[in-house]
Amino acid sequence: MKYQSSLRPHQAAFLFATVASVICWFVPFLRWVTVPLQYLNTHIHEAWHALIGIATGGMVSHIEVHANANGETYTSGGSDFLISSAGYLGAALTGALIIGLVRSPKAARTALMVLAIAIAYSLIVWVRGDLFGMASGIGWLLALGAMALYLGEEKRLFAAQFIGVQQCLNSIQSLFFLVQISGFGVRQSDAGNMQQLTHIPAIVWSVLWCGLSFALMYFAWRVGPGRAEQSRSTVDLLA
Repeated sequence: MKYQSSLRPHQAAFLFATVASVICWFVPFLRWVTVPLQYLNTHIHEAWHALIGIATGGMVSHIEVHANANGETYTSGGSDFLISSAGYLGAALTGALIIGLVRSPKAARTALMVLAIAIAYSLIVWVRGDLFGMASGIGWLLALGAMALYLGEEKRLFAAQFIGVQQCLNSIQSLFFLVQISGFGVRQSDAGNMQQLTHIPAIVWSVLWCGLSFALMYFAWRVGPGRAEQSRSTVDLLA
């Protein structure tokens, strides 16, 4: 009989990313650690607005990513309802897909390269206006490509999983902030746009998106590496 008590690399990556992110939320002088990842989240968040705008028959003028890690996507036409919802949920979905599908170094390389290509496309086609947005996008394009091509297998797998978890958690962090500003009546937000469209309070949309982000992350954990490790441990116990 074998008993597997130590954490596998997949599980360690998830736990480290989750604990580190939560600590950074509550310890002000540690928040700078996740600043680069906030810019990646913003690029992905705004790209999802643009993608859904085009998918629903609209047009995208441009995307701006600012030095404070906030972003704006300028669209015309399309479904305002779906476009406004796409940013937060799209970023969380991106993280969940990485968590659920990346189970090997080869898959990790593919995921990192796909992210790099997506960032490159967004930079070429949409990102305009703010030089900091261009610089942060180029920085992440180079970083993702380097991780995919030059990291060792274990480090590459860890990097992809860590980015996936961070995408989910950064989306949730952004949603918590959105809940706060929505509760105080601020309207310049995706939730504020939804309130204008549906007459349902912005705070309701904020809480709904937050819940869906948690659900996506949990589902990715259950069907991804976490479940694989659980099944493997069960086999070891029965061996």
